[in-house]
Amino acid sequence: MSFLHPSALYLLLAGLLILLFHFLRSRERQREVSSLLLWRGLPGDPQSRAARLRQHLDPLLLLQLGILIALCLTLAQPQLRVTEHSPSSLAIVIDGSVSMRTETNTGASRYEAAVNEAILLLGTVPPEETLVIQLTEHPILLSTPADLADPISALQASSPTWYADGSLDGLMTMLGSAGGPEQFDRILFLSDRVFPGLPANAETILFDEGANVGITAFAVRTNLTSSGVTAFVEILNATDDYLDATVRISDGESQATLALMLPPNDVDQYVIPFPASRGSVFSASVEYPDDLPADNVRHFALDRPIDVRVYWVGERNRYLVAALRATVPVTEVDDVNDADLIIVHRQDVPLVEQGVVLLVQSGMEGVVTLGEAHDVDTVTAASPEHTLLRSIDPDDLRVRQAFHAEFDVPFDVLLSADGMPLLAEVRDDSRRLLFLLFDLMNSNLPVTVDFPLLLRNLAYDLVRVPAALAFESPEVGDVLSLRGRGTVESVTDSADAAVEYSNTLLTFTPARPGVYTLTTDRGAFALTVNAPASETLLRNPSSQRPDETIRAESDRFLPMWPWFVLLAVLLLLIEAYIHLGIPLFSRRST
Repeated sequence: MSFLHPSALYLLLAGLLILLFHFLRSRERQREVSSLLLWRGLPGDPQSRAARLRQHLDPLLLLQLGILIALCLTLAQPQLRVTEHSPSSLAIVIDGSVSMRTETNTGASRYEAAVNEAILLLGTVPPEETLVIQLTEHPILLSTPADLADPISALQASSPTWYADGSLDGLMTMLGSAGGPEQFDRILFLSDRVFPGLPANAETILFDEGANVGITAFAVRTNLTSSGVTAFVEILNATDDYLDATVRISDGESQATLALMLPPNDVDQYVIPFPASRGSVFSASVEYPDDLPADNVRHFALDRPIDVRVYWVGERNRYLVAALRATVPVTEVDDVNDADLIIVHRQDVPLVEQGVVLLVQSGMEGVVTLGEAHDVDTVTAASPEHTLLRSIDPDDLRVRQAFHAEFDVPFDVLLSADGMPLLAEVRDDSRRLLFLLFDLMNSNLPVTVDFPLLLRNLAYDLVRVPAALAFESPEVGDVLSLRGRGTVESVTDSADAAVEYSNTLLTFTPARPGVYTLTTDRGAFALTVNAPASETLLRNPSSQRPDETIRAESDRFLPMWPWFVLLAVLLLLIEAYIHLGIPLFSRRST
């Protein structure tokens, strides 16, 4: 038993006043008699303290104390926890979806509160008559009547999943494995939502405490006419207040932020430019301390390799290496057939018929032959609108000497000096060749920002072609295909731990959100997986059915104060009868 207002019990101290007044009241009265002769020889007053105490106690005193106790208990409002009747068979269905990770006012999650409620009910039902189901998109049986394991232990060992809400078909399948819903006297559904279509013998206990702000959609696409990418974000504010929040878009190396004012109980969409991006794997995060952090971050990966595989020919120039690595993630390969980009430095090479090649002070058989060096002066842009010259200012470039180049195939001049090509491009259906026809160390290019910008434009425009405009956003529980990216070698998670996948079907079913890496013979690809967006959407209160729904509380008690009111009234009536000398029971005379 507990009390809503335990401070009212201090009124019991008033019983000391009742006792004080009772003992101060004299019980001896003077009477005039004709003679004391009749009282001579009678025993005197008892000398025992206990006897004297019993002499002072009478039924009226006990009734008054009882009335005081009853009134004090009434004001304290005692409550007795209700133990519902034990059904002969019970099916407990606990929602294990992502939204059950939301924290409640007590600091525990909705799932933990639901488990505690289920354990209280299981204490009244024998295990052999109990079925426990965790319902999600992929439901599982935690305990069945045929199991020897304790269902309470199974519940305590369980945890909320990263899956979406379950379906009625999945629930009926689980119930059917134990004989169907009609085999149970009672089916109890513990969730943060009302589940439509439950059997007639089912009831719902809601656990819907906690506020949420989350990202419901996130996608990124490559800018076709400018550098970087553009991000699309959809954010939910499932609270009753306007909120100041910050959205942060990151590709692992650089980031873009946007400060927002989120309207209450609404979903808003935002387009965020990210021109500084040079990655393939992106994350969007909303920075607000809500009760469900699981949906505050979403990931997205462009369908292209994570890194640029480079094959080197000739000596390595440290400035060239540094500028390239500052632009894109680079992986050096030993097989030219595995390369995305071939870099040739100060060495003539045989004819390349397909692929992307950057030649620095180098010739190629059948394409170009380098001659003597000539002094040059002002650098000009022959094709200033070319994508390779994006953000580059030719006036900042200084080149001392350029090599005479004799081309055997059609070519385009991008940069020139004194009529001599400095930067030229050969492009056809199967290959793209870029020629730097001067010595890097006899120019200021390595120490200017234009050099990394040139390599960035080369990497973005030649190697990292724009990803397909397919905005797929895989979620936990989806079946992901691993086809179309080469021969699969491994799938690893964000901690670089191996993840199981189907070698036969070449599919992968993630069990938790995050960034996975698919390694094939064509390179490493990112697979981003998010928590189900359906777990972040607003619940519609009008869809709830109050006559079938019980809102969960920390405890449910039966109020006992009306019984103490009746007890106080009854004691008052008895006291009145005794005080007035009215007999409680009449005797029939014979």
